[in-house]
Amino acid sequence: MRATVQPDKANPELAELSLRIGGYVRTLRQARGMSRRMLSKISGVSERYLAQLETGNGNVTVGILHRLSLVFGCAVEDLVAGGAKPNLKKGNRLALMGVRGGGKTTLGTAISVKHGVPFIEISKQVRAVSGMDVGEVISLYGQEGFRRYEEEAIASIIENYDKVVIAIGGGIVETRKNYDLLLHHFHTVWIKASAAEHIERVRAQGDERPMAGFAAAEEHLANMLSQRKAEFNRADLVLDTGGVPIDYSVAKLTELISSNAIL
Repeated sequence: MRATVQPDKANPELAELSLRIGGYVRTLRQARGMSRRMLSKISGVSERYLAQLETGNGNVTVGILHRLSLVFGCAVEDLVAGGAKPNLKKGNRLALMGVRGGGKTTLGTAISVKHGVPFIEISKQVRAVSGMDVGEVISLYGQEGFRRYEEEAIASIIENYDKVVIAIGGGIVETRKNYDLLLHHFHTVWIKASAAEHIERVRAQGDERPMAGFAAAEEHLANMLSQRKAEFNRADLVLDTGGVPIDYSVAKLTELISSNAIL
């Protein structure tokens, strides 16, 4: 027998619970910039059911909540609580993630100064736990070895910091174990921009490699961003830095941090 929460006008408590769950699911979906169609595709829950759920008219099963919790990177009980309880596992840890050139380091540095909290780039933490630069790790142990050190780096920050801002590359979504660790212990923000902007910003940092065939590089990156979009959207929040000055992005990120009581 399936455990369900079925809206019942004769039972105000159950009706209120159904509305609370549905409202929180809608909030989580919108915070990630996801359409119902996209959430349906990722979770396997029908778009029609999601529409009913979000308006408090769906029969809420434990199985459905489990599927949605995996997408949102939270526990089933968090969905039932409707966001009323803080996620103590995440503490005041903020992770800015995304492809190089999105603005993670600039934003992380600004937020670190503004809130007086440490800012750590995962590449530097990998070097701290491995004793080697990222390039050396990959050369010696390949991507699999790098991901093992990445996991160790994330775990070390969780153990030593309850209040911190980190920047981590978008490649983390390729390793479910590492990504789930991040989602469960950090408030995550996907820092996004267009493929062309990512490349231009990397060039501005002094790396001309992307220009060895700009059109091909832009097409490759655009395809990669499209393929990873569903995983990136599992982040708690999304910040689009495309086409706006850095001061504007810092202000928007500050607003997100404040409204979600992250730091």
